[in-house]
Amino acid sequence: MPEGRNRGRELRALWATLAVICLLGAGVAYGATRYLQSELEADATQDARKLTNEVLQPMLSARDAEAPVRGERYEQLLASVHERVLAGPITGVRLWAQDGTILFSDERRTVGERDARMREDLHAAIAGSSLSVVEDGEFHTLTSMRVGEPPSLVMAELIQSHEAIVEESREQWYPWVGRALTAAAVLAVLWIATAIAFWVFGVLQTGRTERRKVEAAAPPVIPGLPVQGDEDLPAYMRPGFREEIEARRRMEIEGIAADT
Repeated sequence: MPEGRNRGRELRALWATLAVICLLGAGVAYGATRYLQSELEADATQDARKLTNEVLQPMLSARDAEAPVRGERYEQLLASVHERVLAGPITGVRLWAQDGTILFSDERRTVGERDARMREDLHAAIAGSSLSVVEDGEFHTLTSMRVGEPPSLVMAELIQSHEAIVEESREQWYPWVGRALTAAAVLAVLWIATAIAFWVFGVLQTGRTERRKVEAAAPPVIPGLPVQGDEDLPAYMRPGFREEIEARRRMEIEGIAADT
C-alpha cells in the first residue's frame, strides 16, 4: 500500500513538473514573439522615416507646404506617390500642417480636412522627429520634415498594415505557445486521472486488507463442534434450538396419540 502511494505521488510530481515546464515554454515563446513584434515595429518606423526623408521630401515644393494641394499639382504628386511610396508595404500617405490640416492625401476627399486631435501627435513627432501609433489595425508613422525655402515644417504620415507586422512576428515562435498550452492541459488531465486512479486503488486495497484481517481473526468452524461462544448465548439463540423444540412437540403429539 505505501509503495502504491509513493508511486502515485511520483507520477503526479512528474506530470506537474512537465506541466510547469510547458507553461514556462509557452511564456518564453510568447515573450519572444512580443519582442520580435517590437523589433519589426521599430524597423517599420525606421523604414517609414527613411522613405519620408529620402523619397517623399524631395518631391515637395514650398507651395505644397503652404496650403492643401489641389488640381493639376495634386494629380502630379499623387502619381509620384503611387509610383515611389505606395509600391511597398505602405498603403496610405498624408501630409499634415502644424495646425492639423491635411495638405495632401492619397484619398482625395480628405484633402483640406482639419483634425484638431492630431495636434498632440504632430507636436510629439516634431519633438522626437518621428512617432508611431497603432490605430484600427494600421501602423501609422509620423515624421517631421522641412520643405521649401524658407523651410516650412510639414508632417508626413505613412500608413501600413499592423496585422501584417503581427503575422510576421508570429511565424517563428507563436505556434509553440498553443502547442505548449495544449501539452500543459493534457498533463493536467493526466495528473487528475492519476490522482483518481490511485485513490480508487487505495480504497480497494484497504477493503481487501480489512477483509483479510477479519477472516484471519475468525476461528475456523469445525463440523460437530460447538461454535466458540455459543455457551454464553441464551438457549433460544443457540443453533438448533428451534429444531429441538419442534422435535419435542412431535414426540409429545405422538405420545398422546399412542395413549389414546
